[in-house]
Amino acid sequence: MKILVPVDPSDTANLAVTRAAEMAKKERAQLTLLAVAETFQDMENLFGNEAADVMRDRAASALEAAKVLAAGTKPKAVLKFGDSPEDIIVDVAEKGGFDLIVMGTRSKKGKTGLRLGSVSSRVVAQAHCSVLVVR
Repeated sequence: MKILVPVDPSDTANLAVTRAAEMAKKERAQLTLLAVAETFQDMENLFGNEAADVMRDRAASALEAAKVLAAGTKPKAVLKFGDSPEDIIVDVAEKGGFDLIVMGTRSKKGKTGLRLGSVSSRVVAQAHCSVLVVR
């Protein structure tokens, strides 16, 4: 079994890493941590090189923190760059042949009740494999 865990510097992402690491140990699964450094067209033109550096450093720090949380599983770590985190997550999961994506959400509560955050809801809708969303 192959488990992919997208990470960012949030508490729910850390919870997802912890849950996925528990599952990986129990199932003897391969665990891969994925951080996406968000970029967008013309970022450098609008904000200069510093903005891209900040996004890269933020993603790299989240990846390092996740590696510590999942240390007992010997996780693989991947850092990707792009303007659509959900598309990158789905693409990595599909091309890598992952069986499960475990991710956190910054859920929002509206008039209709509980809703998933935008990235997690898009991953759930687009992924070829099962997705476990933790909060």
